[in-house]
Amino acid sequence: MLISIIMPVYNNETYFPMAVESILMQGYPDFELIIIDDGSTDGTPAIADEMAKRDGRIRVIHQENQWIYASFNRGIEEAKGEYIYILNSDDRLRKGSLKRMADSAGKYRPDIVWTIVLTHVCDEKQDLLICNKGRADRHVKEEAYYPDEREVRKYWPYFYGSLLAHNQANLYRSEIMKKHRFRNDVYGADTLFNISIAPDVKSALILKEPVYDYLIYQQPSMNASVGKYYPYEHDMFNEIYVRYKSMFQGWGLPEESYREVLGNFRLRQVSMEIRSLSATNCPMTSSEKLKHILCKVPDAVVSACAQSDHREEELESRILSGMRELLLRESIEETDEMYFAYELLDSLLRYEKEEEDYRKIERAIRHPSNPMHIGQIFYNQLKGNG
Repeated sequence: MLISIIMPVYNNETYFPMAVESILMQGYPDFELIIIDDGSTDGTPAIADEMAKRDGRIRVIHQENQWIYASFNRGIEEAKGEYIYILNSDDRLRKGSLKRMADSAGKYRPDIVWTIVLTHVCDEKQDLLICNKGRADRHVKEEAYYPDEREVRKYWPYFYGSLLAHNQANLYRSEIMKKHRFRNDVYGADTLFNISIAPDVKSALILKEPVYDYLIYQQPSMNASVGKYYPYEHDMFNEIYVRYKSMFQGWGLPEESYREVLGNFRLRQVSMEIRSLSATNCPMTSSEKLKHILCKVPDAVVSACAQSDHREEELESRILSGMRELLLRESIEETDEMYFAYELLDSLLRYEKEEEDYRKIERAIRHPSNPMHIGQIFYNQLKGNG
């Protein structure tokens, strides 16, 4: 069975040879490696061309810089294999993984083989500092095969909840991949791609043994996307939530099979959104950040998500905690229109409250820049206890 491995690379002369080596050392010969050089200006193009001269299974395609998901699409167009796997140029394929995937695909012939991605923190030499951060493998207890559309759709909330459907690091049947394209405008295009292909997937297999090592580098500047602010992030998370909910409803799945899974991720993403406002590339002032947190984050989609599972208190807690983290790092002037947010936190957290504290909380809850009345739930609890 020929497997096409796609590796996009941009200005990564240091690490991408190691990623290529992790493929060449697999011990499974029937693959083609398509390296998409996305307009690199360092030594990457020359190194890639030299690799292709030494091994006929390697093809190199040079293109103008278009970003990573456009490189995915170009590689998929060029792929000749029955199945396709994508490996980023600063990550690694675990030893023996290619043969394991090929053997399993040959046995079951599924439309997709879900594979576990392990996340590690490493230094600039790729020496691991923290292994298996987040323990993604804990969600998968055993290998499982889902032979038909009914089973695939029934268990898709599990595929999403166990992190398998969050990325592109899976073995896809080529004919399905070629029917769809990755979007090239958001970093979560891999999650959105899996939503797009879901209606076409008629069989699936989960491999229990982890396949992919995803490396987060200790120096934030060395990571392509980790620790950065993206202005579209809130809308992207909402789109993922809404599309999944609509898809599951359209499939006729019982709400209890997916409500908690979707809610868990969307509410955790609230904290991620707020934390990203502290990234060095975020152009907002402290006042603008607070306004974004109170006016943009708890919008109709997020609020409805919390209400559907009776998690309004969790949402409010995440927003208040996020504002507190922000104000521990940044200050805001008393004359600023958003100073009420500081007063809200200060008064809520004050152990012995005076009448003025209660007045400040009430003013903050009713403030026009707090349209969802964040703080109301905890204020009601305070008044109830009083």
